[in-house]
Amino acid sequence: MGAAVGLFSICMATGVNAKAKETLQVDFQQAAKKYRVPVKVLEAVSYNETRFDAHNGKPSVAGGYGVMHLTDVSGSTITGTDNTSKVLPDSAALHTLNKAAGLTGYSTKRLKEDTRTNINGGAALLAYYQKKLGHSLTSHANSWYGAVEKYSQDTTKQAAAFFADNVYKTIKKGVTKSGVILTAQKVKPLKDQSEKLDLASVPSTTDGPDGLPVEWVPALYKEFDNKGDYGNYDLANRPSDGLKINYIVIHNTETTFDEATNLFASTPSYTSANYVISSEQGTVAEMVRPQNVAWHAGNWYINSHSIGIEHEGYAAVGGYWYTEAMYQSSAALVKYLAAKYNIPLDRQHIIGHDNVPGLTPAAQKTMHWDPGTYWNWQHYFDLLGVNFKDSQGTGSIVTITPDPDHNLTADSGQKVTDDGVDLPLKGSNFVYLYQQPGFDSSLISDKDFSTSSVGTTEKDDWTDKAVDGQQFYKVGQSGDWTEIDYGGQPAWFYNPNDANTTNATGKLVTPKGSSTIPVYGSAYPTSSILKKNKVTGTKPSPIYTIAPGQKYVYGGEMTSDYFNSHFNSNSGKNVIKGTDQYVQIQFNHRIGFVKAADVTVSDQ
Repeated sequence: MGAAVGLFSICMATGVNAKAKETLQVDFQQAAKKYRVPVKVLEAVSYNETRFDAHNGKPSVAGGYGVMHLTDVSGSTITGTDNTSKVLPDSAALHTLNKAAGLTGYSTKRLKEDTRTNINGGAALLAYYQKKLGHSLTSHANSWYGAVEKYSQDTTKQAAAFFADNVYKTIKKGVTKSGVILTAQKVKPLKDQSEKLDLASVPSTTDGPDGLPVEWVPALYKEFDNKGDYGNYDLANRPSDGLKINYIVIHNTETTFDEATNLFASTPSYTSANYVISSEQGTVAEMVRPQNVAWHAGNWYINSHSIGIEHEGYAAVGGYWYTEAMYQSSAALVKYLAAKYNIPLDRQHIIGHDNVPGLTPAAQKTMHWDPGTYWNWQHYFDLLGVNFKDSQGTGSIVTITPDPDHNLTADSGQKVTDDGVDLPLKGSNFVYLYQQPGFDSSLISDKDFSTSSVGTTEKDDWTDKAVDGQQFYKVGQSGDWTEIDYGGQPAWFYNPNDANTTNATGKLVTPKGSSTIPVYGSAYPTSSILKKNKVTGTKPSPIYTIAPGQKYVYGGEMTSDYFNSHFNSNSGKNVIKGTDQYVQIQFNHRIGFVKAADVTVSDQ
C-alpha cells in the first residue's frame, strides 16, 4: 500500500489564477450579500473545504470542484499509466453541483470552472440548507451551525460536527490566504441545530481524539495455512512490552478508501495500516489498534515502532488532490497519538513512507515514495501547531522551508515529471539538490536507487530532493546556493536570501576518529544476539557510510531491539533486546541509524 500504482497522465497547474486572487475577497462578499449568508461563514466553509484553492477547475479525489468543493462524480474516472481506469465511488455526498446549478441558474460547467460562480453556488447551498432546517437567513454567524454541518454532506453526527467545529474555529482564529482576509471573531455556535439533521451516531469503540469521526473496521487477522503463514498484522502490547512507538508514518493509498479498507480487512494481502482516512469527508477507519503492529512501512524495525496512517489519494497530483477535510482529520489524529505515545512533532518522527529507509542496500531501491511531491507538509504541521518557519537562531542547522508557490522555477529549467510528462511545479514540497552550485550542474544521485551518477526530475526519484521540514547541516554558501551534507555527499540547492531555509537549533552527529562509519536502516541487535534467540535471515546491515567530518542532524537515541513476532501472541518475550545504543539521524531523504559508539553527538 502507498506505492504509486495508478499514476496520472493529467497535468495542470493548481490554485486560483492571479486575477481571481485579487478579487476573491470581493467574490465572497458579493455572494454572501446575494444569498444572505454571513460572509465569515461562507469564507470559513470554503477554507475548510479547499483552502481557497480552485485547482484549475479539476476535481478532487472526492469529486469536488472549485473553492467551495461542489461535488459531482458523474463519469469521473482516474486513468493510470497502464491505461486502466477506475470510476470514483458514488455517494450522496458527491452530488451537490447539480443542486447548486438548480438554485443559481448557472450551468454545471460554469460552476466548475469559474471561481465567482462557484462561490455563488456554495452560498446558495448554505442558504438552502438553512431554510430547510427552518432557520432564518440571519446575519448572525452563530445561527448557521446546522447548515454548515449539512454542507459537509457527512452522514454521522461525529463527522458533521467535526467539520462544523473546524469552520467555527477558523472564524474564531481568523485566516489570511489567497487575498482573503478573514478577521478573527468571537463565536459560540448554536449546536442544538444538529437535532434536525437526523444523523446517525457511530459507537465510540475506537482510539482517537474526542470529536473525530472514527469507525472500527478491523483488519484481517488469521492463519492462512498450518505452516505458520498468517496476516495481516501482528498482536503486540506496545509500549508496555518494550516496543516504544517512536514514529507515525504518513502514506497514501493509490486506491479509493473502500478499496484500501477492503484490502486490509478481507484479503490475505500481508499489508495493513492502523488507520485509513477518506478524502471525501475526512472520516477515519481504525483497522489495527495502535498497541498492535500493522504491516505498512516495508521496514520491520520501523513497523515495530510506528503507527501507519493511510490517506485516500494519489501521489502524482493530477487533478486529484489531497482534501482539506483529510488534512484536518489526519492532523487531529496525529496530534492525539503523538501526545499519547510521547512522539515528537518533527520530521524525524512524523515521517512519510518515503522517509523510511530500506533494511539493506537492495531494499533501498524498492522503498516507496508516498505521500509524494504534493503532500503539504507545511500546512500539515501548521495544523499540528508547529511552524517550520519559526527561526531559532543563527546556527549551522537549517530547516528546509520552501515556498510551495515559488520553490521551483521554470525559468531555471526545473520541472517535475511522471515518465517524462510534466507535472505542476506549484504545490511541490521540496528543493532540488545539485552536485555543484548552479542550475547547469547535474542533480545528485544515490547508488542504491539508480546506476546513473545523475539524478532525475521524476516524481518518485527521492534521491535528489530535500523536503519541507527536514533538517540538515549547512556546510557553506556560494552566492545564492547553500551546501549541505546529504546522504554521504555534498549537495547544493538554490536558496537566494535564505528563501528556502529557516535557521534551527539542535544536535549534530559526526563520526569519531578518521575512518568512515556505517549507516543502518534499523537499530537491530547484533547478529550473535539474534542467532542466540533463534532469529534467522535477519541481521543489522549497513546501507551507507559517513566520512569523517560530515555532520547530520540528531533525531534521538535508542537501544537495539527486534520484534520476534508470532501468530496469536503478544508476549513481552517476543521483544528481543540488544545492548548496542543507536543514534537516529536525518541522513538523506530518508532517516538512518548509526551506532552511538561510532559517533560524537554535540550541540551545534
